[in-house]
Amino acid sequence: MSDRYDVRAREVSGDFLPLPEWLSRRLLRRDEVVTWVRGPRSNPPVERYITHPLLFVFALLVGAVGIVLGRAVFGVWMHPFTFGAAAVLFFGSVFVLAISNAHFTRLVVTNERLLILQGYEICRSWDIDDLPHSLIRYGRRGTGEPDRTVDLDALKTAFGSSSGHFADAKTILAFGKQLGQIKARENDGPRPPEGR
Repeated sequence: MSDRYDVRAREVSGDFLPLPEWLSRRLLRRDEVVTWVRGPRSNPPVERYITHPLLFVFALLVGAVGIVLGRAVFGVWMHPFTFGAAAVLFFGSVFVLAISNAHFTRLVVTNERLLILQGYEICRSWDIDDLPHSLIRYGRRGTGEPDRTVDLDALKTAFGSSSGHFADAKTILAFGKQLGQIKARENDGPRPPEGR
């Protein structure tokens, strides 16, 4: 049995749109398995490149090469054509990164934690110990040892099952904020009556 997430097994089950393989390799710890994902409707191959922070560095490099070539061709460093092309590349990469990272926002549940991803990066993460008690399912392993997992039924109810397998970034981020508020209320606990 592999200690990595098997993309093909999840595609066959149809329970959720799988996490892209490149993202699961980057994200998952040893012996961690993805159990549920909500996010965009598709996993296009280009996502890996348009959400990576190095897109910005690549745009800067191409812009700098363009300015150097412009110096060689036009004889000036800041020729309007080369400077304009470099500026378009620079600002274009910023917009592409912002829009694509916002679009590719996912809620990912594994056997060890719950995460919110925005593109290539982890936006928020909760280990099982950090989740509200209402989202934890207690059980026993085959060996009889106690086991805790994320309660997917409670999560689906809290998250809303009307969205099917897909959810937009706004819904996922709002859920993350709500999850943080629930945990904060649990940590505060009941307050003693005043006057004592």
